[in-house]
Amino acid sequence: MPPVDLPSDPPAVVAQVQVGSFDLARVTPSPDRLRLPQAKPRCPLSTGREIVVCAPDPEKSRLRPLTDAYAVEEGLPRAKVDIGEGVTLDLHMDSAAMPNGTVSNRIMAGVKIAF
Repeated sequence: MPPVDLPSDPPAVVAQVQVGSFDLARVTPSPDRLRLPQAKPRCPLSTGREIVVCAPDPEKSRLRPLTDAYAVEEGLPRAKVDIGEGVTLDLHMDSAAMPNGTVSNRIMAGVKIAF
């Protein structure tokens, strides 16, 4: 089997700096280097006297329970379509035990022909 053609590694850029002389504010971007744009902060900036803990709002995507006014008296209608001449097409759920002991839940499409 032929070896996989992989692209060559890019050349490493190495520079020496004096200890204590490195400052990110003075680094100038060059076109051949990776650019990492600044992301907007998710949290307000701290004044230094408090600890700011930032997390997503758990209430934003939470689903509330339905009120008592919403009641379902019967289930969904059967997913069945009469194609014509005694032929029907339906969708139904099915489950089967697999050889390793797990249960396979599936959605099945069925065609029934009346005779």
